[in-house]
Amino acid sequence: MTYEIYFPNHRHLLTSTLIRRERTLPDTGGRIDVNPMTRVGLNDVIAHTTAPSPYVVIDAVRFLKLRKASDLDALMEVHPGDKIEEGQTIAVRPRGKRLISPITGSLIYVGEGRIILQETAETVEVEAGLNGMVIEVEQGRGITIEAYGAVLQGMWGNNRRTVGTVRIEPDEGVENIFRDAMDIELRGAILVTKRQIKKVTLEVMEDQGFIGLIAPSMDVSLIDDAMKAPGAVLLTEGFGNMRMSASHITFLEDMRGRQGTLDAVLPAPLEPRLPEVVINVPLTGTNRPPAPNTTQPLRRGDPVRLGSGAVGRVVDLPKTPVLLDNGLRVMCVQVELVAGEKVIVPLANIDYLG
Repeated sequence: MTYEIYFPNHRHLLTSTLIRRERTLPDTGGRIDVNPMTRVGLNDVIAHTTAPSPYVVIDAVRFLKLRKASDLDALMEVHPGDKIEEGQTIAVRPRGKRLISPITGSLIYVGEGRIILQETAETVEVEAGLNGMVIEVEQGRGITIEAYGAVLQGMWGNNRRTVGTVRIEPDEGVENIFRDAMDIELRGAILVTKRQIKKVTLEVMEDQGFIGLIAPSMDVSLIDDAMKAPGAVLLTEGFGNMRMSASHITFLEDMRGRQGTLDAVLPAPLEPRLPEVVINVPLTGTNRPPAPNTTQPLRRGDPVRLGSGAVGRVVDLPKTPVLLDNGLRVMCVQVELVAGEKVIVPLANIDYLG
């Protein structure tokens, strides 16, 4: 492999670009509520579906201590197809034990001494999450929206999506906001912090009611806590104790007070999307910004992001593998960092910073 045919991963940081994003239904399918060439807003519902509801199987013979499974039919208070409420009596022995429903839903089956219940299905609504135009509709699957805006793509997300106003943390930091000093401006906002996430940061997030958090990094021990957080969490740099890059700070400070969609995608081997925040920005002039080019090979002068979080520009592309300090000989690129330092980095450890 040589650099002429190397296509790095793209992780965009763009103040204005053409954006195309899919909004899809779960695998269960559903109903699309919009048509092609329809304008949609951030909070517009574009599709409905019903989430799969779990079943509950009850061994009624054992619970009611029956001699024969066939004795159950005579004891039933409800029948297949009936709606039931949590706490409702399903079956009862004369002057004896009662079988109470543990869920709200429907009675599906009675037979062989067993009772099968199904919880009431939950309706799931899919929001557009962008101000734009529907350019494609695939019935039962989803839509594609085209919009203009700013985009910042990060390294990790907790698999949540939310829409809110971008706010910057107070000078004293998120951790110093206490319940008795609640900041109304932060409630329902996407908060940007330049500091590493700590456990108390997630606790303050819940107390203060902000629905999104953009931070540079956090310790891997907090992954479970972040996954249970009440809102979307996005890391711009990754895991560990890393600072937010100057380019990210400048971008987010410029977007202060604007509405945005924080789509904190959880990275996975088969997940093509990246965790990102897309922000609505007004267009200036008559020229429309183009879509980012994700198919160009790496070239001298291109902006890149290193795995450590540092950013810089490509200054040299050696045509032969480079011997690293760890003994590996791999294809590399020479990058000049913002501070002026030049470093050799394996091609696999960089992202193209659009």
